[in-house]
Amino acid sequence: MTLEISLNISTIFCRKIKILIVITSVFGVLFGTGCGFFATVPFTLSEMKTYLVGEEESLSYPLDLVLQATVFDLDRMGFDIQRVERFNQKGLVYAAWQGTSVSLSMESITPTLTKVICTFKRSDTMREYSSEKELYNNIRDTLKLKQLPNRKTLFKKMITVHLSNDNNSPVIAYLGRGSKTEIVSRSGEWAEIALMDNCTGYIAFRYLGRGVPIGE
Repeated sequence: MTLEISLNISTIFCRKIKILIVITSVFGVLFGTGCGFFATVPFTLSEMKTYLVGEEESLSYPLDLVLQATVFDLDRMGFDIQRVERFNQKGLVYAAWQGTSVSLSMESITPTLTKVICTFKRSDTMREYSSEKELYNNIRDTLKLKQLPNRKTLFKKMITVHLSNDNNSPVIAYLGRGSKTEIVSRSGEWAEIALMDNCTGYIAFRYLGRGVPIGE
């Protein structure tokens, strides 16, 4: 109980810091004192909300294509792809590189429209607002080319996560070696792990503790 309360207090404190950063930058822009990082921070109320949760875009392409283009571009930019999930009309990509992390959550709005929320963070927890814009531009350019590698090629170095504890069941996620995961339960040679939206998937237990560390 003590740990849970401490975590909640920490979360609230971090949110207050983020809000303070945005409000400070707003005054900097309005009064002509903003410069550098703060000069790029949005300053309307709607943009302020988006800034806190991530930069949101809608792309006129199916979810699978957007997810593949995202993984392709992050890999091309030198990021290590640590986690990819795709099920229930939603997607998730998490990657990292030299103290910078990027997470993208995706949702299929229609068969040809995908909503994406992207957040770049440096090791000092500050947002990389311009990097999110750049990645969206790269993804759009890649989608226009229509020359994406297939899923098997994109994820060939990643560990597969299945819908059930059966190699023949659908693959719903991929984990990069060295990524972290949380075990929910174990059944024989399979481990049930936590995925997005309080869902779970199954990974061969032999990968855990070697390629994939256990725990958060």
